[in-house]
Amino acid sequence: MRPTWAEISLDSFKSNLGEVRRVVGENVRIMAIVKANAYGHGAARVSEVALAHGADMLGVATVPEAMELRETGITSEIFLLGGVDPREAGVVLENALTPACYSLEVLEVLSGAAVERGKTVGYHLKVDTGMTRLGVGVGDMESFFASAAELPGVMLEGVFTHLASSEIPQSDYTDYQLGVFREGLFFLDELGVKYRYSHSANSASLQRFPDSHMDIVRPGIMLYGSGSMGEVDLRPVMKLKTKIVQLRKASPGTPVSYGGSFVTGRETLVATLPIGYADGYPRALSNRAKVSIGGRLAPLIGSVCMDFIMVDVTDVPGVCVGDEVVLFGDGLVSVEDVSSWAETISYEVLSRISSRVPRRYV
Repeated sequence: MRPTWAEISLDSFKSNLGEVRRVVGENVRIMAIVKANAYGHGAARVSEVALAHGADMLGVATVPEAMELRETGITSEIFLLGGVDPREAGVVLENALTPACYSLEVLEVLSGAAVERGKTVGYHLKVDTGMTRLGVGVGDMESFFASAAELPGVMLEGVFTHLASSEIPQSDYTDYQLGVFREGLFFLDELGVKYRYSHSANSASLQRFPDSHMDIVRPGIMLYGSGSMGEVDLRPVMKLKTKIVQLRKASPGTPVSYGGSFVTGRETLVATLPIGYADGYPRALSNRAKVSIGGRLAPLIGSVCMDFIMVDVTDVPGVCVGDEVVLFGDGLVSVEDVSSWAETISYEVLSRISSRVPRRYV
């Protein structure tokens, strides 16, 4: 077996979910976001744990993600954050999925599929308050519902929006978006449109903007131990690990890896690790990252290869072939460190850990 794996701490996940409940209280529903294979952590197992420890429903991006959960036996409510392609309407009805809806055209297709099957599908209207991605503008809501009222087999269950800048300190844009959303909800009340839920809170706004909690919150990255705004105790859930497969000494002036982008300046003990960009370890970490070995930090030297990286372990005493290495997730190297070195965000680093890296749940 290739000695590279992602260790997933279920206790840490439960603790982070508990922090969400502590912040929002008992009267707000929690939609655990498990899209992108639960941000790389394994959607099926994580979803089971989430539902068993306080989550009320699950949120995914696509119909195939939802079907993966249904096929493992999960029967709880699954919300499709990304909406549906018209060709997927039948699958949505047959598997009791709850879609986001951001256009009348999609709602018409859902209506047709519902009538054909003698069923009713509940949906949540996506309102664009400033993300400029998906959604119906507040100014278009009256005409949307005038047409929606004529469609059989569809029922409005919720109204929601997405906040674009809630993680940015000293930004007024979230307050602006929440204001626009509240205006939209007031307008719906004036029109007499009935719905059960309103929601807007992602991980950042859940922590920073109590007014965003509403009826449902949608924690994502904070469930996996990243994205703390300082008010919650979040614990890393994933440790990315491997083991040293070879040690060799390199004389001064020896090039390392493709293109010789690193040249040793001293006699160097080089450790080869079986992990690379095909595993989701970013190539942008070449000559930038550090890894944790035996309580010491060791720098990555040379370019990240598809299947291997090399690190300088000259200053790690007693290092041996087979020693365990932590790429991120312990007290020395965090996923935030890795994302900073790669000039990206922790969401991307976690969600790109590939399927050839087995997940081990502890």
